[in-house]
Amino acid sequence: MKTTPGGWTVLDREARVLALNYRFRGSETSFSFVAPLADGRLMVVSPSKALDDAAAAELADFGEVGALVANNGFHYLGQKAWRARFPEARCFAPPKAIARIAKKSRYPLDFEPLSALAPLLGEGVGLRDVPASRCGESWFWAKLSGDGPPRYAWYMSDVLANMRGLPPGLLFRLLFKLTGSAPGYRVFNLALKFMVKDAKGALRLLLEDVEAHPPGVVVPAHGDILADGDIDERTRALLKAAV
Repeated sequence: MKTTPGGWTVLDREARVLALNYRFRGSETSFSFVAPLADGRLMVVSPSKALDDAAAAELADFGEVGALVANNGFHYLGQKAWRARFPEARCFAPPKAIARIAKKSRYPLDFEPLSALAPLLGEGVGLRDVPASRCGESWFWAKLSGDGPPRYAWYMSDVLANMRGLPPGLLFRLLFKLTGSAPGYRVFNLALKFMVKDAKGALRLLLEDVEAHPPGVVVPAHGDILADGDIDERTRALLKAAV
């Protein structure tokens, strides 16, 4: 993997799969995830809160932005800025996320459901709209290039996290510790309490998708990217222990 001057982590140049770490709410960070659409344009999941000219120019080298995705009802803060920069892009979100965003956003945001996005994805790119969610939740994968058994770059949304330490603030530190959500590569149990009605059911579904699309790279919404040689086995073991 290589990080560009504009901040993009190029997960696979040939496959046109990228990630962008960005800040929100002060010092907190998250990731955007980019993968190709079938028409050659790009899908951007969890668009960063802001996008400077350098990062936009670097992204243009990989293709035109055709889809902007709020992966759940919390990851919508970059929609306004990205829509202004890419007015031709279509915008998508899980149905429950659309409902939450309509209530919480300070400005109007229209979305199409993820079911309308699925047929537009490029070869080897997939998504899961998690059923029985409270605020909408979804995850995404994109096939990596190369010979040998297929491997995929995964955007795990707020289901799995890989935070280096506990967050600041006594209350948050306690909540993360009690739910086993940090530090390290963990099931993000705290987020799941808000996101889905049946956490174990969602994790079983994720395990099925991981087994069908073995990870070569994992991009959590929060925390560091994982690209170790055993990331497939680590992810399966983590999910099996949780379900």
